[in-house]
Amino acid sequence: MKKSSPRKPRPLPERAALILGRLRDLHGMDDGEKSLHALGLAASPDERWALWARQMRSNGYWKPSKPTVSGA
Repeated sequence: MKKSSPRKPRPLPERAALILGRLRDLHGMDDGEKSLHALGLAASPDERWALWARQMRSNGYWKPSKPTVSGA
């Protein structure tokens, strides 16, 4: 019997589009909010962290720390 190889997960935009299709009938949110929620629901924890970090860097809130000089 042959072992099945693990399936490669679908790309994030494709997964988000599937979830957005499920959220279309949701009332109380506009389309922009629905797409943002779909992206968050479709992303894995690592992908959510990468999205958050990229947003923080682009807004200038998260910058590399200055190298510390040891006073020896």
